[in-house]
Amino acid sequence: MYIFKKQDKDYRNLTSEEINFLKSQGCSSQSWEKILIKNVDLSRIKDVQFHGKIKINALNGMVKYHNQVKLLASINRATLIDVFINGNVYINNIGRFIANYKIENGAIIENAGSIYMEGKSSFGNAVETSPIMEGDGRSVKIFNRLNSHIAYLIAIYRHKKIMREKINSMIDEYAKQKTRRFGKIKKHAKIINARLIKNSLIDPYATIENTDEINNTTIISTKECPSYIGTSVILKDSIVLKGAHIVDGTVIKKAFIGEGVKLGRQFSCEDSLLFANCEGEHGEMFSIFAGPYTVTHHKATLLIASHFSFFNAGSGTNQSNHMYKLGPYHHGFMERGCKTGSNSYILWPSHIGAFSTVIGAHYDNVDTSDFPFSYITEHGYHQTRLIPALNLFGVGLSRDENKWRDRDRRVGDKKDLIIFDVFSPYTVSKMLRSETILENIKKENIDNNKDFLKYQKMIIKKSSLNKYSKRYSIAIDLYLHNKILSYISNSKNIDEIISALKYNEDNIFENWADIGGLICAKERIDNVIKDLEDNKINDIKTLIGEFEKLYNIYSEDEKSWVINTAKSKYNIKEINKETINKLLTRHISLLEETYKIFYKDVQKEYDISKMVSAGIDDKSVMEKDFEAVRGTVNDNAFVVKYKKDMENKINDINNIINIL
Repeated sequence: MYIFKKQDKDYRNLTSEEINFLKSQGCSSQSWEKILIKNVDLSRIKDVQFHGKIKINALNGMVKYHNQVKLLASINRATLIDVFINGNVYINNIGRFIANYKIENGAIIENAGSIYMEGKSSFGNAVETSPIMEGDGRSVKIFNRLNSHIAYLIAIYRHKKIMREKINSMIDEYAKQKTRRFGKIKKHAKIINARLIKNSLIDPYATIENTDEINNTTIISTKECPSYIGTSVILKDSIVLKGAHIVDGTVIKKAFIGEGVKLGRQFSCEDSLLFANCEGEHGEMFSIFAGPYTVTHHKATLLIASHFSFFNAGSGTNQSNHMYKLGPYHHGFMERGCKTGSNSYILWPSHIGAFSTVIGAHYDNVDTSDFPFSYITEHGYHQTRLIPALNLFGVGLSRDENKWRDRDRRVGDKKDLIIFDVFSPYTVSKMLRSETILENIKKENIDNNKDFLKYQKMIIKKSSLNKYSKRYSIAIDLYLHNKILSYISNSKNIDEIISALKYNEDNIFENWADIGGLICAKERIDNVIKDLEDNKINDIKTLIGEFEKLYNIYSEDEKSWVINTAKSKYNIKEINKETINKLLTRHISLLEETYKIFYKDVQKEYDISKMVSAGIDDKSVMEKDFEAVRGTVNDNAFVVKYKKDMENKINDINNIINIL
């Protein structure tokens, strides 16, 4: 057995003895002089064809193969063309060849087809995608450091041409710096049974297993948050961030796959951006801006030419993005938290307000952006009915906020800076506008005797206008009171309460925006755009830093907005014992009132009509069977937690009242 020379320190050529030994191991080369080694045990190289320049370093240790199993670092049955192996690797049974790649310590490549570079590549950086709108109308160039906020500015603020060109030039420069003739398979990456990997970069601890094709793509991965690309996946001209899980014949072309994204079950995706924790199964995305937590799980679901965020698509969800006139130029916008019912259909262009549910087919271009937390339903023959505020206080909404936080799969640094709050200045300012609009509709139609009133391209039930407005009013009051309580909950006396309610009166922002999951004052994002235009932001790192500032200052800006809004709404001239006591007493009433609404909504899930599938063989035990499976409304874990949280808040309020 040939023993490598441990005293080797620098790369060196093979000796005649070593060349003959490798030949005896089934190896061959047309230019042995181009092979350089350093601390290599040549007995670990068998049946290998060498072409071009080859460098091998430290092939002398062990490689972690599977669970606790370790194998000797080695290269067996492979063709290597211009390859640099830097460390202990396990390469076994390469069907065709590996060419123009650097392979780092701990990497495993087994039963692979072809892994090669063809010319130069930026590995998916600066590939131009077409989210929201087919064609280049809202195009976004993807790159490794893209986040939902940068993409939102480029796609939505198209009228800011200088800003867009500035960011695109930064991306082009970044891609230029990443362009290489050699690809990389970094440390501890695993490539098992992969058919083709071309012009791609594979990060540490990534696993690529039974994959069909990865082409012009970067797979970002870390030890703490590894990425997995699985069976029959085709991945072209894309960027995949850490923690992604892509399996089951998923086809991806010209797409950005964000942190913690899960795709599978024959899902297809093209010209789209999918940000943190999105999920896709069975269906199809084309030209989609999928903000954080966009989820589609069902067959026959098509998401096309639109923006979503914190979205859940019902089965058979569909949209149309052109009328066969000038082409597929129409596109839609659904604000955060929307849902669609089974077989829903929306004609683009339309704009759906935050946390709304769309049911049925809608053939008019509707705009419900001023009515968050609503139902948009089909009524009669192709009419769209707006039911404002119906989603408020429902059990589903109460679950969402905690659900999203709990399902964050990202580990380590997080690129998308997400404000998870359901109620915020962004949604509550819209509710304040809704109150005014509903009041105006009522006044304008006081003499109208019709059951339904026409509002824009929708109908709205006249007899329910007061109910809609009241629901918005309760939700606004509850948000303001909850926030004020959070500011003063640790106060020991009235002086501390007054101090805790101080705010920056110079930074009260009226308009708010949701920039790819980051809620912020519209004026602040306008300032970021202006700084880009004025060359005060000249690189990606600085731009990302500006978004981090917006994320960090959100709570302070929200506090200023909350207290200023409360003072105006409740006509508070001075914060003192009397006003605090009045607010706190009203807060208790609000908590009790909303719990009743919430409890009534939960009760619907335990109504006798929901028991029809219980007690199949004996309807006399239907209720007992249902209870054995679902329990009762009063022992439901979510209801118990909701009630406990309410009681704790009331206890905190009473404690503060006692110190006044």
